[in-house]
Amino acid sequence: MQRAAEPLLVERESNGIILGRRRTTHSSIIASLEDPKLEVQAQCDLHGRTAAEAEREMHRFLRECQQNGKRWVLVIVGKGLHSPDGRGTLKAQMVDALSHRSPARLVLAFRTAPRHLGGTGALVVRLIDRL
Repeated sequence: MQRAAEPLLVERESNGIILGRRRTTHSSIIASLEDPKLEVQAQCDLHGRTAAEAEREMHRFLRECQQNGKRWVLVIVGKGLHSPDGRGTLKAQMVDALSHRSPARLVLAFRTAPRHLGGTGALVVRLIDRL
């Protein structure tokens, strides 16, 4: 398995879209992340978890998916509509984990999900191929 030598680059667009990628990620992968016809092979719903629980569960999920040869997965973080202040923090914390912490070793790229997969309440992740 390829190890992350450096954090993923994270770009935040003014419309709330987030894109994380390795410098070497091919443009076709980036295009696929936003394809309205994209189908994911597995999904993980992190609703109701603390940030620490969510990160552990997401890391476990990504490892398992990679070991099973899955490349395109969905991480559901929610939009924060039921949070006390009406703003979710889970998404920002999972973006940080996907780009800078242990889960990043497994990730080639990720992006805010297309609308049909949850839009701003989810992240589509392209995993690094298992060797």
